[in-house]
Amino acid sequence: MAKKKQEPVQFNDRLILFKYFLKQLGKDSLKELSHTLNSSEYEGYDENQNTWFYIYLKRFCDDNGLNADKLRIYDENICRYVKKIGENRDGGIVLKYYQYISLLFTEMYLDRYFSDRDGFIKDLNNFIDEVSAETLGMNNFTHYTAETMNKLAFMCATGSGKTLIMHINILQFLHYLKRARRTNSHIEINKIIVLSPNEGMSNQHLDELKLSSISAQLFSKDLSAFSSAKDNVIVIDMNKLKEEGKVKTVSVDSFEQNNLVLVDEGHRGLTGDVWKEYRDKLSAEGFAFEYSATFKQALKSQKAKDMESLMDEYGKAIIMDYSYKYFYEDGYGKDYRIYNLKESVNEEQRQLYLVGCLMSFYQQVKLYNTYRKEYAPFHIEKPLLVFVGNRVTAPIKKNSLSTAEKELLTDVEQVLQFIDEFVKNKAATIKRIDALINEDTGLTDGAGNELFYQDFNGINTIFGEDITAEMVYEDIMRCVFNSDSVPDQPRLHIVNLKQIDGEIALKIGEYNDYFGVISVGDTAALVKKCADDGMVTDTEEFYSDSLFSSINNRDSAINILVGSRKFSEGWNSWRVSTMGLINFAKGEGSQAIQLFGRGVRLRGYEGCLKRSNKVDKKIDIPKLLMWLEMLTIFGIKAQYMEDFKKYLEMEDLGTNEIVHEFKLPILNRFIDVKDKKLQVIQLPKDKVFKKQSERLILTAPDDGFFTYLNKHKIVVDCRSKVQTIESSSSLHFESTTKEHTLDKGILPYLNYTRIYEELQRYKNEKLYYNITIDKSLLKAIMEYDGWYSLIIPKTHIQIDSVMKLEDATDYAIMVLKIYMDKFYVYNKEKWEEPYMSYFELAEDNENFKFKDGVYKIRYTNINDNDTQAEAIQKFIKKVTDTLEKNKCIPDYSIATNHDIITAFDFQKHLYAPLVHLNAGSLKIEVTPVQMNDGEMKFVGLLKDYLESNPDVLGDKELYLLRNKSKVGMGFFEAGNFYPDFILWIKEPGIQRISFIDPKGLMKLMPNDPKIEFYKTIKDLQARLQDKLENEKVILNSFIMSITPSQSLKERWTTNVLQLQEKNILCLDNDDCIEIMIEKILSDR
Repeated sequence: MAKKKQEPVQFNDRLILFKYFLKQLGKDSLKELSHTLNSSEYEGYDENQNTWFYIYLKRFCDDNGLNADKLRIYDENICRYVKKIGENRDGGIVLKYYQYISLLFTEMYLDRYFSDRDGFIKDLNNFIDEVSAETLGMNNFTHYTAETMNKLAFMCATGSGKTLIMHINILQFLHYLKRARRTNSHIEINKIIVLSPNEGMSNQHLDELKLSSISAQLFSKDLSAFSSAKDNVIVIDMNKLKEEGKVKTVSVDSFEQNNLVLVDEGHRGLTGDVWKEYRDKLSAEGFAFEYSATFKQALKSQKAKDMESLMDEYGKAIIMDYSYKYFYEDGYGKDYRIYNLKESVNEEQRQLYLVGCLMSFYQQVKLYNTYRKEYAPFHIEKPLLVFVGNRVTAPIKKNSLSTAEKELLTDVEQVLQFIDEFVKNKAATIKRIDALINEDTGLTDGAGNELFYQDFNGINTIFGEDITAEMVYEDIMRCVFNSDSVPDQPRLHIVNLKQIDGEIALKIGEYNDYFGVISVGDTAALVKKCADDGMVTDTEEFYSDSLFSSINNRDSAINILVGSRKFSEGWNSWRVSTMGLINFAKGEGSQAIQLFGRGVRLRGYEGCLKRSNKVDKKIDIPKLLMWLEMLTIFGIKAQYMEDFKKYLEMEDLGTNEIVHEFKLPILNRFIDVKDKKLQVIQLPKDKVFKKQSERLILTAPDDGFFTYLNKHKIVVDCRSKVQTIESSSSLHFESTTKEHTLDKGILPYLNYTRIYEELQRYKNEKLYYNITIDKSLLKAIMEYDGWYSLIIPKTHIQIDSVMKLEDATDYAIMVLKIYMDKFYVYNKEKWEEPYMSYFELAEDNENFKFKDGVYKIRYTNINDNDTQAEAIQKFIKKVTDTLEKNKCIPDYSIATNHDIITAFDFQKHLYAPLVHLNAGSLKIEVTPVQMNDGEMKFVGLLKDYLESNPDVLGDKELYLLRNKSKVGMGFFEAGNFYPDFILWIKEPGIQRISFIDPKGLMKLMPNDPKIEFYKTIKDLQARLQDKLENEKVILNSFIMSITPSQSLKERWTTNVLQLQEKNILCLDNDDCIEIMIEKILSDR
């Protein structure tokens, strides 16, 4: 019996380091995080100047992975780096979630790399063994060693901001290096080196580094300048690295081997050339960071033996995979449209196809010129058509060709010939344009549909019903070819610019402006070949301004760029909107994705990098903007497109996926409660503590603050640091939960200069402008009893070495930072207390604000036979019609087949419908974010209980409202807690307001501020008791646990009654809603 062939392990499963760090957050994939964090709501900082990403990720911290205290420190570090590199940038820098996760994983790695390398290696190798066992040895790696730990690689889509990651990586490495040198001064880095793929990119890196306030200089052979650059970043074109230095190159050995090396376009060199050997040598005793969008393609292009070796190396080094697949699915970058042409078409059909592709580009130009003002907020650049390929003047194939084939023009010449034919054969061109406008080309796609179906709606909209093909032709001559006058038989002029190396200019006729530029190596050879083939050529002796270099200038007249593959690396432009593939060769997977990535770059609304239909803010999208947020791709030969599509499919990207967008109207019921005077809690907008309070001196606690600290005691878990100490000294690690404080006898010996500097920096990062830190008062705070404790073995704070004294200083810094936070919160609450009040719920409340008053549903077909979009359309119509007719959904819910989308309506909720998604593997998205399973279950149980117990409320009225994260009603005192629901129960003279949060609790501990909010809210109730006349307000908070009751009891070693005392009710208990209502109504 034939042995069954083993399926190869998928590339994504080979990224063992990336999977290890995801596991530290309890996740198996990045998508589990992106589902929530890929939202503008999580970008930026909370009032504590921590990121919202940190606030969310805290819930995933536990004893087995990352603890919350450690996460907080990492977050503060990241915030500090971001602010430093953003100081000189307009508006600073706001991290996207994937950038934050990249930096967080790097923090985690470098922390243990410098302080606990042996323990870290052991943990990583244990994880490798676990994965190998789970996959029966199919996904296996060699073990990490101390020598293989000094490389991290980032697989980042082009346009995702890898330059910012690189700059922060430098700051991260230097931070942990400096910390390590406090106890081991022999750790040293010789130089910091950025390796770029070419000279042009070296200059770009230099400019970007300076913009990030990082001192940098280009590599110079001048020994004195080179020697003095020890603290600078040195930027080197990797082509200048050689075994032996010469006039324009430098010997690799001249740098020594203990350098910090940052490699741009890190896939370069994986094909077997010496570049990888050189860069590995530079960092052999130092550290390397590598960056590329195409590690996957480069590794897959290797021979099997080489690939396995490199895959083992890079699978253990790639710490972040945010390749283009994820970038696109998250809404970043342009959409794309691939025009694929069958191989068997005749010459007329090929010309028609090329005219259609040119028309697509013209449409983009026309829309940009017509609606430039409306498109301005979306940072749309003037469109640019780019032809890119491998070679320019060489024949298509030199060997094994017939005589006729050898006479074929090169691809570039074919492009030039097409343009010449387009402009001079006016009648034929107009006929082709007419066929395109009327969708009568006879060209079809793979599914048999008209190739350009509805693709020129933009042109039709602008010209209206009076559109003619001749009008379009003349406008193309003006808008694309910069030809104001159209003679009877215009010709393309190909002009060799003698004073500009490697550039040929293109214009129509003798006197019009240049519209295009060809950037090639041998200009003379190409011009001669064009002349030999009957095209009009010329030479310009005096023109000295580079057309290529000016392409990104606002006043550039260049609309078309023709060049070689050098544009796939190191050339940045936001203008590329249409891409023509010329001479595209098989075996160029990395190049294909690089080209694609550069074409789909998009600044987006307010610089968010996202397509307008993916922006999760309320914005007005101008008409026809979609055509300028789309990259059009075509090839002058059919095979080029087939090869290109295969590389996109390797990246798990669909080619010409059909995307459907739907709108589901929302019924606002505020009018039903307008006169009910439902109350919300908020601070008047003109009261700002940071700006209006008096200066506060950080000092030992007075009686009021000490009472507050007793309620909110500072307990810092130092066990991760203890484990570091234990593993580095090869001692047995013993877990502990005992709490201790630093002995007063050692307090005078702490490094108060370092403590003061750290606290001062922390104060600035947190924007605690009101607080003044006096160095002389810090020891007195530490000497005050009873306000903090450390979870740490007692032996670790018995000081018997310099290292332990440094650690004790670290512990003091940790607790004093939290002390400052509590000090700030206490004084903020104290200051705000007289101003905090109840306000009537208004129609402009953030919880009623929905972009265009609708849910937006986006569905992508999984194949050509997919009919799910039709089902969704029917579902939306049914829901819309039902709400219009009944002002509710009488049967509570309406769902698509298999409950993929459910619209449900609890009629006491202040808008309808609520939406739940059960997409599985389908590509479907809902904005605003749909309800999760726990939220849907809570609403359903509440509805069922009230229907089954109609008399439970008597004459009382109940209303429910979903509370938006970050912009709804939040509670600073509970760690910026935004409960999912607000529940009002109103009766004459009494209004009960309850904040309800369905939540999984396996990652939380009983002392979490959100859990303790059931007590905190009563303090708030007491403070507000006199704020409302004629009505008493009773406040409550409930956690409705998604975690099953049995699991929660085991996790917290508690019982049901103890949970209920904390207002924690488990949704798997049948009486959870009954108990909640009883507790609310019995509270007087």
